[in-house]
Amino acid sequence: ISAVLILLIREGKLSGKIPFIYDLKDKLIEKNGIIPAFMKQYYLHPATKVPNEIIVNEIHKDVEVLKDLLSKKIKKKIKVKTPSDHFEEGFLKIANKNAKVIVEQEKIKQELELESSNQINQALNELKEVLNLPNIPHIIEGFDISNIQGTDPTGSLVSFLDGKPNKKWYRHYKIRSKSTPDDVGMMKEVVYRRYNSLIEKNLELPDLILIDGGKGQLNASLSVLNDLGIGNTPILGLAKKFEEIYLPNKKEPIRLSDDSAALKLLQRVRDEAHRFGVKLHRKLREKRVSKSILDDIPG
Repeated sequence: ISAVLILLIREGKLSGKIPFIYDLKDKLIEKNGIIPAFMKQYYLHPATKVPNEIIVNEIHKDVEVLKDLLSKKIKKKIKVKTPSDHFEEGFLKIANKNAKVIVEQEKIKQELELESSNQINQALNELKEVLNLPNIPHIIEGFDISNIQGTDPTGSLVSFLDGKPNKKWYRHYKIRSKSTPDDVGMMKEVVYRRYNSLIEKNLELPDLILIDGGKGQLNASLSVLNDLGIGNTPILGLAKKFEEIYLPNKKEPIRLSDDSAALKLLQRVRDEAHRFGVKLHRKLREKRVSKSILDDIPG
Protein backbone atom coordinates (compact mmCIF):
# COMPACT_ATOMS: atom_id res chain seq x y z
CA ILE A 1 0.00 0.00 0.00
CA SER A 2 1.20 3.50 -0.78
CA ALA A 3 -0.41 6.92 -0.62
CA VAL A 4 -0.15 10.20 -2.48
CA LEU A 5 -1.40 13.35 -0.80
CA ILE A 6 -2.01 16.53 -2.77
CA LEU A 7 -1.84 19.75 -0.75
CA LEU A 8 -3.64 22.63 -2.44
CA ILE A 9 -1.78 25.89 -1.83
CA ARG A 10 -3.35 29.21 -2.81
CA GLU A 11 -1.67 32.54 -2.12
CA GLY A 12 0.74 30.85 0.27
CA LYS A 13 -1.99 29.23 2.37
CA LEU A 14 -3.11 25.62 2.62
CA SER A 15 -6.63 25.52 1.14
CA GLY A 16 -7.26 21.78 1.02
CA LYS A 17 -5.88 18.28 0.66
CA ILE A 18 -6.76 15.31 -1.53
CA PRO A 19 -5.58 11.80 -0.49
CA PHE A 20 -5.12 8.85 -2.85
CA ILE A 21 -4.33 5.24 -1.89
CA TYR A 22 -2.53 2.91 -4.28
CA ASP A 23 -1.84 -0.79 -4.45
CA LEU A 24 1.87 -1.19 -5.16
CA LYS A 25 1.03 -4.27 -7.28
CA ASP A 26 -0.56 -1.95 -9.86
CA LYS A 27 1.27 -2.61 -13.16
CA LEU A 28 1.50 1.10 -14.04
CA ILE A 29 3.16 1.83 -10.70
CA GLU A 30 5.55 -1.13 -11.03
CA LYS A 31 6.66 0.17 -14.41
CA ASN A 32 6.89 3.93 -13.82
CA GLY A 33 7.00 4.51 -10.05
CA ILE A 34 4.18 5.92 -7.96
CA ILE A 35 4.66 9.67 -8.54
CA PRO A 36 4.89 9.58 -12.37
CA ALA A 37 2.06 7.02 -12.52
CA PHE A 38 -0.12 9.14 -10.26
CA MET A 39 0.60 12.38 -12.12
CA LYS A 40 -0.30 10.83 -15.46
CA GLN A 41 -3.50 9.35 -14.12
CA TYR A 42 -4.60 12.41 -12.15
CA TYR A 43 -3.44 15.51 -14.04
CA LEU A 44 -4.19 14.24 -17.54
CA HIS A 45 -7.79 13.54 -16.60
CA PRO A 46 -10.06 16.02 -18.44
CA ALA A 47 -11.83 17.06 -15.23
CA THR A 48 -8.62 17.87 -13.30
CA LYS A 49 -7.61 21.50 -13.06
CA VAL A 50 -3.85 21.73 -13.62
CA PRO A 51 -2.00 24.22 -11.36
CA ASN A 52 0.76 26.54 -12.54
CA GLU A 53 3.29 24.83 -10.30
CA ILE A 54 3.66 21.29 -8.93
CA ILE A 55 6.17 20.52 -6.16
CA VAL A 56 7.34 16.93 -5.81
CA ASN A 57 9.85 14.98 -3.71
CA GLU A 58 12.10 14.27 -6.67
CA ILE A 59 12.09 14.72 -10.42
CA HIS A 60 11.67 11.48 -12.37
CA LYS A 61 12.73 11.06 -15.98
CA ASP A 62 9.11 10.77 -17.13
CA VAL A 63 8.14 14.04 -15.48
CA GLU A 64 9.60 16.20 -18.27
CA VAL A 65 7.42 14.45 -20.84
CA LEU A 66 4.43 14.80 -18.55
CA LYS A 67 5.18 18.49 -18.00
CA ASP A 68 5.01 19.11 -21.75
CA LEU A 69 1.70 17.27 -21.99
CA LEU A 70 0.23 19.28 -19.12
CA SER A 71 1.50 22.55 -20.60
CA LYS A 72 -0.30 21.70 -23.84
CA LYS A 73 -3.44 20.85 -21.88
CA ILE A 74 -3.70 24.29 -20.24
CA LYS A 75 -1.92 26.09 -23.13
CA LYS A 76 0.77 27.61 -20.95
CA LYS A 77 3.98 26.42 -19.35
CA ILE A 78 3.83 24.84 -15.94
CA LYS A 79 6.59 24.11 -13.45
CA VAL A 80 7.23 20.68 -11.95
CA LYS A 81 10.02 21.04 -9.41
CA THR A 82 11.48 20.08 -6.05
CA PRO A 83 11.25 22.51 -3.09
CA SER A 84 13.30 25.68 -3.53
CA ASP A 85 12.89 27.25 -0.08
CA HIS A 86 11.95 26.46 3.54
CA PHE A 87 8.34 27.43 2.86
CA GLU A 88 7.95 24.81 0.12
CA GLU A 89 9.96 22.23 2.09
CA GLY A 90 7.59 22.71 5.03
CA PHE A 91 4.51 21.94 2.95
CA LEU A 92 6.20 18.90 1.41
CA LYS A 93 7.06 17.57 4.88
CA ILE A 94 3.41 17.98 5.89
CA ALA A 95 2.33 16.07 2.77
CA ASN A 96 4.82 13.25 3.42
CA LYS A 97 3.86 12.97 7.10
CA ASN A 98 0.14 12.88 6.31
CA ALA A 99 0.67 10.33 3.52
CA LYS A 100 2.42 8.01 6.01
CA VAL A 101 -0.51 8.35 8.43
CA ILE A 102 -2.95 7.51 5.61
CA VAL A 103 -0.94 4.37 4.76
CA GLU A 104 -0.95 3.21 8.40
CA GLN A 105 -4.70 3.84 8.73
CA GLU A 106 -5.38 1.91 5.52
CA LYS A 107 -3.24 -1.01 6.73
CA ILE A 108 -5.18 -1.13 10.01
CA LYS A 109 -8.47 -0.97 8.09
CA GLN A 110 -7.46 -3.85 5.80
CA GLU A 111 -6.25 -5.92 8.76
CA LEU A 112 -9.59 -5.40 10.54
CA GLU A 113 -11.48 -6.36 7.38
CA LEU A 114 -9.36 -9.49 7.05
CA GLU A 115 -9.94 -10.33 10.72
CA SER A 116 -13.68 -9.79 10.26
CA SER A 117 -13.64 -11.95 7.12
CA ASN A 118 -11.80 -14.72 8.98
CA GLN A 119 -14.33 -14.57 11.83
CA ILE A 120 -17.24 -14.79 9.38
CA ASN A 121 -15.68 -17.79 7.64
CA GLN A 122 -15.16 -19.40 11.03
CA ALA A 123 -18.80 -18.73 11.96
CA LEU A 124 -20.16 -20.16 8.71
CA ASN A 125 -18.03 -23.29 8.96
CA GLU A 126 -18.98 -23.72 12.62
CA LEU A 127 -22.68 -23.41 11.74
CA LYS A 128 -22.32 -26.11 9.09
CA GLU A 129 -20.69 -28.43 11.61
CA VAL A 130 -22.87 -27.71 14.66
CA LEU A 131 -26.16 -27.83 12.74
CA ASN A 132 -25.05 -30.70 10.51
CA LEU A 133 -25.90 -28.71 7.38
CA PRO A 134 -25.35 -30.16 3.91
CA ASN A 135 -23.59 -26.96 2.79
CA ILE A 136 -22.00 -23.82 4.22
CA PRO A 137 -24.93 -21.40 4.80
CA HIS A 138 -24.03 -18.69 2.29
CA ILE A 139 -27.59 -17.29 2.41
CA ILE A 140 -29.20 -16.97 5.85
CA GLU A 141 -32.67 -15.45 6.23
CA GLY A 142 -34.03 -14.29 9.58
CA PHE A 143 -37.64 -13.54 10.61
CA ASP A 144 -39.11 -11.46 13.41
CA ILE A 145 -42.63 -10.39 14.43
CA SER A 146 -43.25 -6.94 15.94
CA ASN A 147 -46.49 -6.10 17.77
CA ILE A 148 -47.64 -4.56 21.03
CA GLN A 149 -50.84 -6.21 22.32
CA GLY A 150 -51.72 -7.13 18.75
CA THR A 151 -51.73 -3.57 17.39
CA ASP A 152 -50.03 -2.76 14.08
CA PRO A 153 -48.44 -6.22 13.78
CA THR A 154 -45.64 -6.50 11.26
CA GLY A 155 -43.22 -9.16 10.12
CA SER A 156 -39.68 -8.59 8.98
CA LEU A 157 -37.25 -10.57 6.89
CA VAL A 158 -33.52 -9.91 6.72
CA SER A 159 -31.04 -11.71 4.52
CA PHE A 160 -27.33 -12.26 5.08
CA LEU A 161 -25.05 -13.20 2.23
CA ASP A 162 -21.78 -14.84 3.31
CA GLY A 163 -22.25 -13.54 6.84
CA LYS A 164 -23.02 -9.93 5.90
CA PRO A 165 -26.35 -8.06 5.63
CA ASN A 166 -27.72 -8.00 2.09
CA LYS A 167 -30.23 -5.17 2.43
CA LYS A 168 -31.62 -5.37 -1.09
CA TRP A 169 -33.26 -8.65 -0.03
CA TYR A 170 -34.83 -7.23 3.16
CA ARG A 171 -38.63 -7.28 3.29
CA HIS A 172 -41.38 -5.87 5.53
CA TYR A 173 -44.78 -7.55 5.87
CA LYS A 174 -47.99 -6.04 7.20
CA ILE A 175 -49.80 -8.89 8.94
CA ARG A 176 -53.11 -9.70 7.23
CA SER A 177 -54.43 -12.75 9.04
CA LYS A 178 -54.43 -11.79 12.73
CA SER A 179 -55.74 -8.81 14.68
CA THR A 180 -55.13 -10.38 18.11
CA PRO A 181 -51.73 -11.21 19.63
CA ASP A 182 -50.56 -14.52 18.15
CA ASP A 183 -46.86 -14.51 17.31
CA VAL A 184 -46.95 -18.12 16.12
CA GLY A 185 -49.79 -17.52 13.66
CA MET A 186 -48.19 -14.30 12.44
CA MET A 187 -44.87 -16.03 11.90
CA LYS A 188 -46.61 -18.74 9.84
CA GLU A 189 -48.14 -16.08 7.62
CA VAL A 190 -44.88 -14.26 7.00
CA VAL A 191 -42.89 -17.44 6.33
CA TYR A 192 -45.59 -18.62 3.91
CA ARG A 193 -45.68 -15.31 2.03
CA ARG A 194 -41.91 -15.23 1.70
CA TYR A 195 -41.31 -18.74 0.40
CA ASN A 196 -44.47 -19.03 -1.64
CA SER A 197 -43.24 -15.92 -3.46
CA LEU A 198 -39.76 -17.37 -4.01
CA ILE A 199 -41.22 -20.63 -5.34
CA GLU A 200 -43.62 -18.83 -7.70
CA LYS A 201 -40.78 -16.69 -9.05
CA ASN A 202 -38.39 -19.66 -9.21
CA LEU A 203 -35.85 -17.81 -7.04
CA GLU A 204 -33.09 -19.30 -4.91
CA LEU A 205 -34.00 -20.58 -1.46
CA PRO A 206 -31.77 -19.79 1.55
CA ASP A 207 -29.26 -22.24 2.96
CA LEU A 208 -30.57 -21.59 6.48
CA ILE A 209 -33.71 -20.00 7.95
CA LEU A 210 -33.63 -18.42 11.41
CA ILE A 211 -36.87 -17.91 13.33
CA ASP A 212 -36.92 -15.56 16.32
CA GLY A 213 -38.48 -17.79 18.97
CA GLY A 214 -38.54 -21.24 20.48
CA LYS A 215 -40.10 -24.59 19.70
CA GLY A 216 -43.60 -23.25 18.97
CA GLN A 217 -42.49 -20.73 16.35
CA LEU A 218 -40.07 -23.24 14.84
CA ASN A 219 -42.64 -26.04 14.46
CA ALA A 220 -45.23 -23.66 13.02
CA SER A 221 -42.74 -22.36 10.46
CA LEU A 222 -41.59 -25.88 9.61
CA SER A 223 -45.20 -26.92 8.94
CA VAL A 224 -45.43 -24.09 6.40
CA LEU A 225 -42.26 -25.24 4.66
CA ASN A 226 -43.62 -28.80 4.53
CA ASP A 227 -46.90 -27.56 3.02
CA LEU A 228 -44.89 -25.72 0.37
CA GLY A 229 -42.83 -28.82 -0.38
CA ILE A 230 -39.55 -27.36 0.87
CA GLY A 231 -39.46 -28.99 4.29
CA ASN A 232 -35.87 -30.09 3.76
CA THR A 233 -34.66 -26.46 3.93
CA PRO A 234 -32.53 -26.09 7.09
CA ILE A 235 -34.36 -24.06 9.75
CA LEU A 236 -33.82 -23.22 13.42
CA GLY A 237 -35.40 -21.20 16.21
CA LEU A 238 -33.25 -18.95 18.40
CA ALA A 239 -34.89 -18.30 21.78
CA LYS A 240 -33.62 -15.08 23.29
CA LYS A 241 -33.87 -15.80 27.04
CA PHE A 242 -31.08 -18.39 27.18
CA GLU A 243 -29.91 -18.06 23.53
CA GLU A 244 -30.98 -21.65 22.91
CA ILE A 245 -31.04 -23.07 19.39
CA TYR A 246 -34.06 -25.25 18.57
CA LEU A 247 -33.87 -27.66 15.65
CA PRO A 248 -36.55 -29.80 13.97
CA ASN A 249 -36.89 -33.32 15.38
CA LYS A 250 -34.64 -32.49 18.35
CA LYS A 251 -36.18 -32.58 21.82
CA GLU A 252 -33.46 -30.60 23.54
CA PRO A 253 -32.10 -27.25 22.35
CA ILE A 254 -28.43 -26.64 21.60
CA ARG A 255 -26.47 -24.18 23.71
CA LEU A 256 -23.28 -22.76 22.26
CA SER A 257 -20.63 -20.98 24.30
CA ASP A 258 -20.91 -17.20 24.56
CA ASP A 259 -17.73 -16.75 22.52
CA SER A 260 -18.92 -19.04 19.71
CA ALA A 261 -18.53 -17.36 16.31
CA ALA A 262 -21.59 -19.28 15.06
CA LEU A 263 -23.77 -18.04 17.93
CA LYS A 264 -22.62 -14.45 17.42
CA LEU A 265 -23.60 -14.61 13.75
CA LEU A 266 -27.03 -16.06 14.57
CA GLN A 267 -27.55 -13.35 17.20
CA ARG A 268 -26.62 -10.70 14.68
CA VAL A 269 -29.15 -12.03 12.16
CA ARG A 270 -31.86 -12.26 14.86
CA ASP A 271 -31.14 -8.77 16.22
CA GLU A 272 -31.05 -7.25 12.74
CA ALA A 273 -34.46 -8.78 11.94
CA HIS A 274 -35.82 -7.28 15.17
CA ARG A 275 -34.32 -3.85 14.45
CA PHE A 276 -35.69 -3.84 10.91
CA GLY A 277 -39.13 -4.98 12.08
CA VAL A 278 -39.41 -2.38 14.84
CA LYS A 279 -38.64 0.32 12.29
CA LEU A 280 -41.88 -0.34 10.32
CA HIS A 281 -43.92 -1.15 13.42
CA ARG A 282 -43.03 2.20 15.01
CA LYS A 283 -43.86 4.03 11.79
CA LEU A 284 -47.30 2.39 11.53
CA ARG A 285 -48.05 3.01 15.20
CA GLU A 286 -47.14 6.69 14.95
CA LYS A 287 -49.31 7.01 11.85
CA ARG A 288 -52.27 5.37 13.64
CA VAL A 289 -51.88 7.53 16.77
CA SER A 290 -51.59 10.67 14.65
CA LYS A 291 -54.76 9.75 12.73
CA SER A 292 -56.60 9.06 16.00
CA ILE A 293 -55.66 12.49 17.37
CA LEU A 294 -56.81 14.19 14.16
CA ASP A 295 -60.12 12.28 14.23
CA ASP A 296 -60.78 13.60 17.75
CA ILE A 297 -60.42 17.24 16.68
CA PRO A 298 -63.89 18.80 16.21
CA GLY A 299 -64.82 20.08 12.74
